[in-house]
Amino acid sequence: MNDHCELTVLPTFSELMQNSIDGIFSIGVGQTVVTWNRACESITGIPASKALGSHCHDVLKGQDTNGRPLCKFDCPLSSLVNGGPPPSTLPMRITHQDGKRIQLCVGTMLMPSQTRNEWAVVHVMRRSRGTEAADFFACSSQSSPDACPSKPAQHNAALLTNRERDVLALLAEGSRAEAISVMLHISASTVRNHIQRLMAKLGVHSRHEAVAFAHRHNMAESSH
Repeated sequence: MNDHCELTVLPTFSELMQNSIDGIFSIGVGQTVVTWNRACESITGIPASKALGSHCHDVLKGQDTNGRPLCKFDCPLSSLVNGGPPPSTLPMRITHQDGKRIQLCVGTMLMPSQTRNEWAVVHVMRRSRGTEAADFFACSSQSSPDACPSKPAQHNAALLTNRERDVLALLAEGSRAEAISVMLHISASTVRNHIQRLMAKLGVHSRHEAVAFAHRHNMAESSH
């Protein structure tokens, strides 16, 4: 009796991506779109022929719930090509090619790229449904940008990594960069880099504004 085993050929990442029900696209150096699956075409109405090779901010033109641009040149997520922990899932509003506004949940992960010491930034997006989408559109339809003051800020805060949240909380407690470096066991220059990144993600222009943000949105309590 001859026994033989069959080798199972596993699908490649590209094959899995193309067959995914979620929109999956990846960004390379220069913030250009290098992959764009069929679900992305369905969700956004944008064909791959138009998306590939274009700058991601020109393709999606994503906004937060207050109508402010999330997708823009040199956005904080673009720096992830150099590595680092990706943020948690965040909501985003885009305009479909048919003119309708839609709400998305967008996640981020990093994949090894063909360029040494660089990563491909992969975004996974899906349509939001139910109460989350209803709350979003109820807020964005208000005439005043302050009509829903907590939600847009929380959406910006969703961009922060856990370490950036720790740094922000310690700043809010009055700690200086040198003291934070000791408490978190990282160098002072790394602390300052975290501060610069969290300020960019929150859209604030000074440490004082970052601290005020932390106090307004209950992010001022440190676990250290």
